[in-house]
Amino acid sequence: MFLLALFILGFCIGSFLNVCIWRLPRHESISQPPSHCPSCNTRLKTKDLIPLLSQAYLRGRCRYCGTRISWRYFGVELCTGVLFVLAGSQPALANLWQGDMLNGLPVDGMLHLARDLIIICTLTVIFWVDYDTRLIQLESVFLLGVAGVSYMFWQFWQTPAEVLWHGIPGGLLAMAVSAAGLWIVRLIFSLIYGREAMGFGDVMLIGAITINLGWNATIWTFVFLSVVGGAAVGIMLQIPRAVRAYRWARNRTAESSVKSALAWPLARHAFRKGIPFGPMLAVGAIIALFYGAPINQRYINSLQGPQTELRR
Repeated sequence: MFLLALFILGFCIGSFLNVCIWRLPRHESISQPPSHCPSCNTRLKTKDLIPLLSQAYLRGRCRYCGTRISWRYFGVELCTGVLFVLAGSQPALANLWQGDMLNGLPVDGMLHLARDLIIICTLTVIFWVDYDTRLIQLESVFLLGVAGVSYMFWQFWQTPAEVLWHGIPGGLLAMAVSAAGLWIVRLIFSLIYGREAMGFGDVMLIGAITINLGWNATIWTFVFLSVVGGAAVGIMLQIPRAVRAYRWARNRTAESSVKSALAWPLARHAFRKGIPFGPMLAVGAIIALFYGAPINQRYINSLQGPQTELRR
């Protein structure tokens, strides 16, 4: 029941995230005006705003003007629900959904889960806003960093002796080292190319992510996954864009002598359009958050090789 509740909460919040993804880059209020169709400006009713179900029932079209609605809204809601379930399914939080609460409310587990849900929501907004506009949504980065700092100091407040013993908290050290390292890389490549090679928002984003991951081997897994996993997701997202460019060019040139000669060049240009770094960082952070420790352990085990049991 707990995981089902998380899934329902996830796709409901995913509906709100769609509003944030659309309005925040346009500097619009996320509360006013109420939800409306951007094409005919008709205010949407409650039956039009049921997450997942409304768009599926309307087959991706506005009820009032028939304008096509991107299925990305459906995908964001569904993915948010799935990610919420993955967050609640972590082994460290198993007592929350297995009903093992006999000793009272597990405050640390609930705060851990709340932090992970904030990470999912902020990175979802950052992913799509950066993909659409090539700009990092700084409000989301700030919220992501606040979540990490708050949870870190909550843990240290529970065990103050460890803070004095370990000195600089691992999350703050991870943030400083990773952000400084990326800033140096940004500076070097900007000097080489004679222009800004990377936005400063990416530097702030990697600092906010690593303060949540902490100073451990998961950081290196995060960097690897950001490059490999993020690039793979980015390429998959480029394919629909290239198909749309090809269809647009083919329809525009179908009646001319040029026919569809420009279709393929436009499709290639759309596909080769640079994938922003923000979505890569977001994908790598989500995977590292859930699976960073198991991936690290398997890698360490593979380096050690098969161990033979010694016979006495």
